[in-house]
Amino acid sequence: MVDLESLLFALGVALPLAKILGYAMERIKQPAVIGEIIAGIILGPFAVGKFIEEVNFVSPAICEETEAIAKIGIILLLLLSGIETGIGEIRRAGKSGIITSMFDVSIAFIFGYIVGSILGYDVLHCIAIGNIFTATSVGVTVKTLMDMNALHTDVGELILTVAVLDDILGIIVLSITLGRSSPEILLIKVVIFFLIFALILFSIRKFHGIGSKLHLSRFIFSLSIAFCFIFSALALSLGLAAITGSFFAGLVLSTLPQRKAINDFVRRIGELFFIPLFFVWVGASFDFSALKGVGTLILYFLPFALAGKIIGCSLGAKVNRFRARDAIAVGIGMMPRMEVALIVATTEISMGIWSKTLAHQILAATIMLVIVSSFITPFLLKAVYKPEEKNEERRH
Repeated sequence: MVDLESLLFALGVALPLAKILGYAMERIKQPAVIGEIIAGIILGPFAVGKFIEEVNFVSPAICEETEAIAKIGIILLLLLSGIETGIGEIRRAGKSGIITSMFDVSIAFIFGYIVGSILGYDVLHCIAIGNIFTATSVGVTVKTLMDMNALHTDVGELILTVAVLDDILGIIVLSITLGRSSPEILLIKVVIFFLIFALILFSIRKFHGIGSKLHLSRFIFSLSIAFCFIFSALALSLGLAAITGSFFAGLVLSTLPQRKAINDFVRRIGELFFIPLFFVWVGASFDFSALKGVGTLILYFLPFALAGKIIGCSLGAKVNRFRARDAIAVGIGMMPRMEVALIVATTEISMGIWSKTLAHQILAATIMLVIVSSFITPFLLKAVYKPEEKNEERRH
């Protein structure tokens, strides 16, 4: 039975703490997600919760009810990603974006698989690390490029394009490699999922005129959230991840005339409540006792994760005739991992891929990757990429 008093108290404390620490991180030019995770660590069983058991901090921070709220946060986050990505962006990606993204995802995945092999993991665990390595989140890079007045250069536009495609390819790879059925049955289920997706997309386009005449904004908002949940449930029923369903639900909703309004609505309810609580839950689930054996994992995990992105994207950009320095800048710009890597890691943990001890170690390594990649990317990007030199070349 749910201890409602403790749950409400924990949520009431967690939410403002997550926001305060998130804001503090942004003030020192770090992603807010790091502050939200720290809030979870503070409220978890290895910090504050250990010393004030009388208010039962420990249980609500990591109980099933909190986990359910957190997973709604993941679903809404991927819904937002799908809406903001949009079908139109995928069409405009072009050959250069597709080629670079394929190099990026495949080489990053291979590097992850190699790490698992070095550490003696079985095939399933090697694949799981590969999935984490394919994740990208370029918010830090975009802000850096904006500060450099270089967002709309060739390098900036390729980074944005590849980031869009990486989300899609990464989710597809996750669904295919870690599906709960045999490969043949899973392939059939994936085909069924995409057929349903295509059918819904076609239907929406067919009745596009009717959609543009609907002004019942609250009804459209509620219907959008409901559609996301149903599509996520469909993905789960087919042995795929719920985030696969929510992301593709977002792609469908991106075709509606009310796209911007829906996006603003989902962002408002997501960022005000559900999404921060997901990262608080991630931090609260962190087991410091698992850090005893994490040294060897991080020794390989961090450098291979960073190198996989740099090499993959640089090769892809070079194939697209970018000069060497710009190609490396694209690779560096694609290094940051934030919410997507954490979503992949926690999804794998919730699917039972990792044993309890390994789950905490993988989560610790992923959090460390988020922090390190977010911190070093702006410095490396500014050191390697000189947009003013490019502008000088164009003037001459």
